[in-house]
Amino acid sequence: MSYHVQAGLLCCKGALRYLVLGWLAVVCAGAAAHAAQEPEPRPISSTIAMIGAGDMGQALGNLWAAAGYRVIFATRHPDRLGDVVERAGHGARAATVAEAIDQAGIIVLAVPYAAEPDIARAHARAMKNKVLVNVDNAIERRDGEIAKQAEAVGEAIYSARLFEGTRFIRAFNLKSAHSFPTPDTVDSAEFEVPYTVNDDSVRPIAEALIHDAGGTPVYEGGLENAREY
Repeated sequence: MSYHVQAGLLCCKGALRYLVLGWLAVVCAGAAAHAAQEPEPRPISSTIAMIGAGDMGQALGNLWAAAGYRVIFATRHPDRLGDVVERAGHGARAATVAEAIDQAGIIVLAVPYAAEPDIARAHARAMKNKVLVNVDNAIERRDGEIAKQAEAVGEAIYSARLFEGTRFIRAFNLKSAHSFPTPDTVDSAEFEVPYTVNDDSVRPIAEALIHDAGGTPVYEGGLENAREY
C-alpha cells in the first residue's frame, strides 16, 4: 500500500474517532441533564399516609401535597380514589392502608373514631416508632359506645393506647374540614391549631404540618391536656 493511501486511511480513522468521541460526549451530556431533571424520591420522613379520604383527609392531604409532601391516600378501596388523587395533584397517589403505612414516616388518621380499634388491630405493629397524627373526633351518635369510653379518659389518651409505640400528635380536631384554606389561599390564612404530643421530640414535625396547612401552632403539652379535644 502506498504512503499516500496509508496516510489517507489514518486521517479517516482519526476523523471517525473524533466523531465517535463527540457523539458519546453529547449522549453523556444529555443523560446527565435528564438525570438532573428527574426529581429525587422524597425521604420517608416527608411521606404522609393519609388513612381516610373523606372531607378531612382531602382538606389536609391537598394542602400537604401542595406544600411538597408526598401524600398517599389510603382506604380499603384505593381503586376508587382516582378523583381524590387527581384533585390533590403534586404526585399524590392511592394505596392500600398497609402499603401506605409501610412507605410513610408520618401517618394521619382521618376516619370515624369507631374505626380506630380495627385499624389498630391490623396495623398498630407496623406503625410503631412512626409519627401518628390523630385528627379523629369521638361522636357518640355516630361512634357509639367507644365514644363514651374515649371521652371518659380523654380521646387523645384512648387513641394513643390503641397505637402504643407511635410518636403521637393530637391536632386539627377543633377545625372542620370545610374551614381549611385551599392551597391557593393558604398563605393568607389565619387560624390557630392547638396540639398535644406524647413525645417532645415530635413537636417540630407537628408545628411544620400545622404551618404547612396554613395554621399557627399552639402547644398545649402532653396528651392529658387534650381533654377537650
